[in-house]
Amino acid sequence: MSQTAHFSPLRGRQVFLAGFMATGKSKVGPILARRLDRIFVDTDELIVESAGKSIPRIFADDGEAAFRRIERGCVARAAGMPDAVIALGGGAVTQEDNWDTIRASGVCLCLRASAETIFARMCRTEGERPLMAGLNDEERMEKIRSMLDARAPYYDRADAFVESTEDRTPEETVQLALTALEGIELQ
Repeated sequence: MSQTAHFSPLRGRQVFLAGFMATGKSKVGPILARRLDRIFVDTDELIVESAGKSIPRIFADDGEAAFRRIERGCVARAAGMPDAVIALGGGAVTQEDNWDTIRASGVCLCLRASAETIFARMCRTEGERPLMAGLNDEERMEKIRSMLDARAPYYDRADAFVESTEDRTPEETVQLALTALEGIELQ
């Protein structure tokens, strides 16, 4: 199979990337999109564009419920775009309306990472994640573990899974993602 194959059964269907924050969706997504000859859409960017303010500002000004409403509209908007790889926010899959959109328009590939990997990546990135704001390292690790446990049933609904690790490059993760997508094609 060509490295830029369209996986014929997936043609016309979106590829949604799910996973907890810092699992690599924003790094892997653009590479995967190029390899599949698709556009890359990050729903977090659509949310910022739609709201006219940053995600931390939405949480601070309007709260998580308002953020989730905006997010649902942006997931639906992304689903209506031409062939795309769509990176979902970490909590998007906790909303049943988003699952309805995913199932109606595409397939879901979940990137997984250990709590330790997520913590290490968060420590290296600029900017505060709203759900981690004001926490010290111990509290942040406990919150990561707690949220991973709470969200596991939602992530487990994905059609395929790829482990994102510190010792694997984004390109290597993309190769695993392509294999996983081919597995969906063969189902």
